[in-house]
Amino acid sequence: MQDYLSNLYRKLSGKMKLGRERSEKLVKALDYPEKTFRSIHVAGTNGKGTVTVVAAALLEAAGLKTGRFTSPHLVTFNERICMNRKEIPDEYIKEFLQKYDQLLEETGASFFEVTTILGFQYFKDSCADAAVVETGLGGRLDATSVITPKVSVISRIGLDHTGVLGETLPEIAGEKAGIIKKGVPLLTPVQPAEVLDVFHAHTELVHVIDPETLLSDVIQSENGMTFRIRSYDEKLNIPLTGRHQLENIALAIRAAETLLDRTLKPAEIQAGFNLVKWKGRFERISKDPDVIYDVAHNPDSIHAFCKTVKEIYPAKKINIVLGLLHDKSPETVLMELELIADSIRLAPVNSHRSMSMEELNDLASRFPRVSVSISITSACKEAYVETDEHSVLCILGSHYIAEEVYNWNDDNNPDGWKG
Repeated sequence: MQDYLSNLYRKLSGKMKLGRERSEKLVKALDYPEKTFRSIHVAGTNGKGTVTVVAAALLEAAGLKTGRFTSPHLVTFNERICMNRKEIPDEYIKEFLQKYDQLLEETGASFFEVTTILGFQYFKDSCADAAVVETGLGGRLDATSVITPKVSVISRIGLDHTGVLGETLPEIAGEKAGIIKKGVPLLTPVQPAEVLDVFHAHTELVHVIDPETLLSDVIQSENGMTFRIRSYDEKLNIPLTGRHQLENIALAIRAAETLLDRTLKPAEIQAGFNLVKWKGRFERISKDPDVIYDVAHNPDSIHAFCKTVKEIYPAKKINIVLGLLHDKSPETVLMELELIADSIRLAPVNSHRSMSMEELNDLASRFPRVSVSISITSACKEAYVETDEHSVLCILGSHYIAEEVYNWNDDNNPDGWKG
């Protein structure tokens, strides 16, 4: 199996391929598997993964056999493609890559394009009723945009991937708006007027979702959040932490209701919430002392994380381990983190896009509480020694550090509690 995945990963080493031509050829050759199930299509800068996971859980709880397509993965490739939360089997991946090897080579399909068509075919073969599909990058030229969904969702827009998507919010919004299809409603949170103007220029069916009109009486902790929905008295709880997640939760509820063409009752929503497990999002991976792992890696997501950690741990010292890619505005990220952190350890990431040790040392020299470690594992070990009952350790950064973080946590707590 590893040989097949290695061949697939080799497609990552070339230049990024944008455009829908190859994906359109692939779905045509496979007789349009994406047309065999209803879908929700999700784009955005921050929060789109959360929308995808929560919406899929709600549809599953409502009785639909539901596919889920997300990226990137944290530890295993199979995480990207799930059916009712169960990851795609190795054997299916192997058989697919064997069967369609010639087609994939002839079309020159990229890693993400192969993964996308693999997901669509798996959903078809699994007789999915519905699927929630997260874009990879942007929207207009994204491989997933070959689908025509029942509803489109664009989560919060921020400045990320500016070298590809544009330097301004309207430019980036324009790329994300590429998922909009004629006659298909678009759900989006309250956004700057310049962003919403772009969406309105693409469709008249824009629905702006304000979580404050849907969710109230919010209480959050390190284990998740409780709140009321609409005017119902019942309190709901979800294992997600961070007030910034409320708009993503609200978007997911509205998207699921749009696909189902009915309003969900609180008991149905709670049943869906009970199915949610979204690793790497303010995830408490150890306690006594608490260790939090979060994939926050750009200025907007780091800002949201800082607000959350100070609300959850107002009196504790904050020790941070950070693994960043060189294209994620590292100086801006550090300026934000220095406002809350007592110590920050930078470390290289296992990616060709990682900052070098020389770049990390140069960056650290500009900040008094920042140091550099030789690896994420070393940084975690060093920071953990300094973390006690009066402090919390927060591990942040690129998805590429996940496997190293989880391995360190397993070694650090062989018999202890894990989240």
